[in-house]
Order: sequence, then structure tokens, then C-alpha cells
Amino acid sequence: MLSIKHTLFLVSGSSSFIIFYMGIVNYITSPDKSTGIILLIFSVLVAIGTLLATVYISKSITKPIEKLAYNMAEFSKINKISKKNMIKTNVKKIFELNENFKSMGDKVERTIEVQMEYVKKLKEIDKRKVEFSSMVSHELKTPLVPILGYVQMLQKEDLFGKLNEKQREAVDEIYLSTIKLQRLVGDILTTQKLDLGKLVFEKDNLTVLELLQDIIKEFSPIASERKIKLSTNFNGDVHIFSDKDRINQVFSNLIKNAMDFVSPNTGIIEIGVNDKDTEKLEFFVRDNGTGISSDHQKDIFKKFYQIDTSSSRKRSGSGLGLAICKGIIEGLNGKMWVKSEKDVQTTFYFEIPKKSTIVSIKNISK
Repeated sequence: MLSIKHTLFLVSGSSSFIIFYMGIVNYITSPDKSTGIILLIFSVLVAIGTLLATVYISKSITKPIEKLAYNMAEFSKINKISKKNMIKTNVKKIFELNENFKSMGDKVERTIEVQMEYVKKLKEIDKRKVEFSSMVSHELKTPLVPILGYVQMLQKEDLFGKLNEKQREAVDEIYLSTIKLQRLVGDILTTQKLDLGKLVFEKDNLTVLELLQDIIKEFSPIASERKIKLSTNFNGDVHIFSDKDRINQVFSNLIKNAMDFVSPNTGIIEIGVNDKDTEKLEFFVRDNGTGISSDHQKDIFKKFYQIDTSSSRKRSGSGLGLAICKGIIEGLNGKMWVKSEKDVQTTFYFEIPKKSTIVSIKNISK
């Protein structure tokens, strides 16, 4: 696309050439030589005048317009008016246009500065809010330790004596509620640490087969009690350098979720590994439960998100488990996703480097 200046010179150059050509033609064809010379001189003067006028127009109009267009383009990129290409012109309309642009640019710059200041303050407030929540969660966790300890002592008849049936039921209910509260506070603390980028990762050399076998061993009693088949099909000799406890935490959350969504007697949960990449390792947890609709899949990793939000929902939970899993995996420089088909199966995948690099995660999914 031609610029204004090039277009102007092209038009004026063509016009000057035509005028000059017509003067030569008149000079050659004119029967009166003096008249031909006069017409030739006139055409030369007109052609030169046209070119000079074009240069003047270019200098006073087209160049300022092009500079103004350039300044506007730069402003759209950096949101600041360039001081290097100041426009000087005597054309009133162009001068007024440039002044209006500078005025508008100054207002936009000030607005952006104010906005950035507000964003900075909001981030600071959000950080303080997270730190306060973390402190409160920690303080909530502290009294739970003696409560749980005394409840467990009450459950042992040789310590505080035998309880009658109603007392036993009450103590068991207190125990279950304390465990739930302790787990909730633990999830909130983990979430706060992820938000603040303070979750600690301890890397070590891990044998993947042993890792999966330990997970199967840990959850087999619960699976047997609920009549759910829990298995792994991986037998490879693969090693990674990562955080065993955090990976176990992810598997634990995913398996507990799967157990809530499969049916007794027919429920199947499979954990495994896809070792197709030399740099990364892909883990998965697959179940044949109720599945997750496509509408819910896009929000499943958000904090406090619940698929069933009705007052009569059967499954309890804070809605933090999957958000924590995603935050941990991203903290190990990996990624996590889900594939599910309604009433068929659900598979959660997470991929981490075999030689893990720890990164700071400022915010997990909100």
C-alpha cells in the first residue's frame, strides 16, 4: 500500500510530465515558432510549479499526517506518546488534530497509571487477605490436635474406662467430624501456600513402580471395604527426580474422588503411567464412574467448585481437592487435565518432567 507522500508525488509527477509533454508537442507542431517557444516555456514553468507545490504540500501536510499516524500506532503499542517525533505544522486542522491527540494521550496515560496503582493496591490487599486466611487456618488447626488426641483416648477403653453404646456413638461422631475438619483446614492451608508461592517441594530420586505399588497398598483396604477394584497395569523400570509426598497427595485426592463416583461391586479404579516421552512422564487415574459432563469439565479445577451444588448432595468436600492437585502439578512444572464421557469413564491425567524443575505458583485456579 502506497503512503500519502508517494501517492502525491506519483500524481504530481505524472501531471508534470503530461504538461511538459504537451508543451514539447505544441512547440514541435506549432506553425509559429515564437508561439511554440512561449507554450514550451509556459509548460515547463507549470510543471516545475506543480513539483514545487507538491514538495511544499508534502512538507506541510503529508509529513505531519504520516508522523501523526506513526505516533498513533506507537501509542497503541506502548500506551505512551513518543516525544521523539514531535509534529511541527502551520496547517490549522492538522495542528488541532495533533493537539487533541496529545490531550487524549495524556488522559489515557494518567488513567492507565491510576489503574496500575489500583491493581497494585488490590494485589497487596489480596496478598494480605491470603496471609490472614493462612494465619486463621493455622490457628484453627492447632486446637484440633488435642481434640483428636483426647477423642482417640476415649475410644480406647483401657485408658478412660468403658463407654456405653450412646457414649461410644457420640465419641465416634466427634472423631469423624474432627477428621473432616482437620482435612478441610489442611486443604485451606495448602491452598493458601500455593497462592502465596510458599508450598515446599522436596525432590528425590523415585522409582515409579514402587511409587504406584505403595499407593495401591495404601488404598487397597478402603477399596476392599467398599467393594471397588483398584489396580495398576504398569511394570516398567522408570525413574524420576521429583517430590514423592506431593505426587502421593495428588494420587490420594484423585483416588478418593474416584471412589465417591463409582458403584460398589462394579466400580473399577486404575492408576498407571504412559511413558512415551523422554523428558516427561504422564500419570493417570481412571474410573468407570458417573463421568463428568463437558459443561463441568472446564470448571472442574477451580477452587471451591462443586459439580453437585444442591442442598441434598450426597458427597461432601470443600471443592479444593482438584484445585490443589493442579496447583501442585504446576508447581512441579507440569500440567493436569481431564477426559470424561458421561456414564462411561473419567480419566485424570497429570504430566511432570522426569527431571523436575520447581517453579513458583502465585495463583491456582480461581
